[in-house]
Amino acid sequence: MLARLGIVFVSVALVGGLPTGHAVEGQANMALQGSWTCVSALIDGKPLADETVQQLRLTLTADRYKTERGEQVLFDSTYTIDASKTPKTIDMVGTEGELKGKAALGIYKIDGDALTICYVMPGKERPTAFSSEPMSGAFLVVWKRTQGK
Repeated sequence: MLARLGIVFVSVALVGGLPTGHAVEGQANMALQGSWTCVSALIDGKPLADETVQQLRLTLTADRYKTERGEQVLFDSTYTIDASKTPKTIDMVGTEGELKGKAALGIYKIDGDALTICYVMPGKERPTAFSSEPMSGAFLVVWKRTQGK
């Protein structure tokens, strides 16, 4: 169950909406928008199988993100970011299923066409570092841009 939710949130982990009137968040949000493919993913310190990683796609818009595995939608969500914090934060809120209305808290960084997100499932404290150690409950996902920006 944790692995299934992890795959769903791997997708989710990527992005969010922004408060109006905040130029920093607006610019950061624009940098996140587009299509992404998964490069690698660690769940609770364990690597996600390469076969699964290669099938994961993330689509980010101004206020929503969608993660897919092949043709299957794994997670459709809204998000918010705070690019003024160090590291930058992301809150992803489920819009359906058992995660509806629940926030997964994370941090993110973007470097060129690479997006790294580290997050935890709802109910856990936001990570402070880009790592996923055994028993940490953290998901660490690296995405590569395929379209957008």
